[in-house]
Amino acid sequence: IGRGVMGISVACARCHDHKFDPIPTRDYYALAGIFTSTETMWGTAAHEGLTAPATDLHVLKAAPQVPPPADFVETVLVLESNTGKPKPIPKSKWAAGTPLAMGVRDRDKPADAKINIKGESSKTGDAVPRGFLSACDLPVAIEVDASQSGRRQLAEWITHPAHPLTGRVIVNRVWQQMFGEGIVRTPDDFGVYGERPTHPELLDHLATQFMQDGWSIKRLVRAIALSHTYRLTSAATEKQLEIDQPNRLLARHDRRRLEAEALRDRMLHASGQLDLQPGDGSLVRHRDILVNLAGNLHEPSPKRSVYLCYLRSSPPPELAAFDLPDFTSVLGKRDVSTVPGQALHLFNSPFVVEQAGHFARWVMEETADPPGRARLAWQRAFGRDPSPQEVDDAVEFVLSSESELESPEQAWSSFCQALLIANEFRYVD
Repeated sequence: IGRGVMGISVACARCHDHKFDPIPTRDYYALAGIFTSTETMWGTAAHEGLTAPATDLHVLKAAPQVPPPADFVETVLVLESNTGKPKPIPKSKWAAGTPLAMGVRDRDKPADAKINIKGESSKTGDAVPRGFLSACDLPVAIEVDASQSGRRQLAEWITHPAHPLTGRVIVNRVWQQMFGEGIVRTPDDFGVYGERPTHPELLDHLATQFMQDGWSIKRLVRAIALSHTYRLTSAATEKQLEIDQPNRLLARHDRRRLEAEALRDRMLHASGQLDLQPGDGSLVRHRDILVNLAGNLHEPSPKRSVYLCYLRSSPPPELAAFDLPDFTSVLGKRDVSTVPGQALHLFNSPFVVEQAGHFARWVMEETADPPGRARLAWQRAFGRDPSPQEVDDAVEFVLSSESELESPEQAWSSFCQALLIANEFRYVD
């Protein structure tokens, strides 16, 4: 809520008044009381050990619908042998449990939170009435009903048109996604130590329009995308670089590298392997045995990266090389590094090599003409036609590679991999 929605860190006020921003300790516990008065219904198998009777009941109800697996004994032997990669169990062999979803509800007895002196739960002080940040005072007072947790009132306070932060923070995040840098270049910190907005009037205008449009992200994106500034080229003149090298005045578009997830999805799309259907849900729920034995939760998948399994200490290997963030905390702006390990990953990753192979087979099936294959590959990878010189260079590369490699397919696969790892493929101009 703090960094993600309002662009300020409230957690610092847990032990003491915030050292820089006007957030006293009482404000922290006023908000904390709202969340401690809320019960979270996780909707997953996180508490299976505590709810074994209920779980057994779900399985018994589902038993008539799904027969037991015929090869259950064989499956157990494969898991116990701990050799090789376990064969995935077909979906039809899972019992159809009751559909669950994560949700929240008020606790039976909502209560105010007590101040933990110096952050220690064993040393408590006065109870603080549930409420909101005093620094973001609104012209209309919103009171928390003593019989409720305060979640509804918190939502009303956050989305009130007079709230000084919510609209600006959301607009700034959308702007950053589209331009590479936000109007405020510290999207998670609108406080004292955050950067000042480069265009404060523009930020205020967009935030006001955003709220008047019913908090519509679609309308906001449309307004930005149709602007002259968004349609500028990333090519910079010498005068622009001399006057404003960091491009704070937005005289051009910043060139930026694709995020790890977008790069993986683009490779799958170029190879024709991308599956746009939604994912199958959490693998962890059904694969806990494999984690302890020999299971690999990062099995190859053609699904979009948003559906991959993300574990705290084990990110997907095809994403880890390109500044994948820690998903346990809010991070509005990723680091962008350029290190040798990224080049080694692009040259040697089994995922990249496999997609290059699929890409090459598609090109070879479309036409037998080498220049035609080069043009098709260029159009598929870069979305443009190659120049005559680029076509000649591509054909020359493939012909010279055929004499060194075992088959023409490997030569075209090497060429397609070169396209997939090129800067033009990985960067947005």
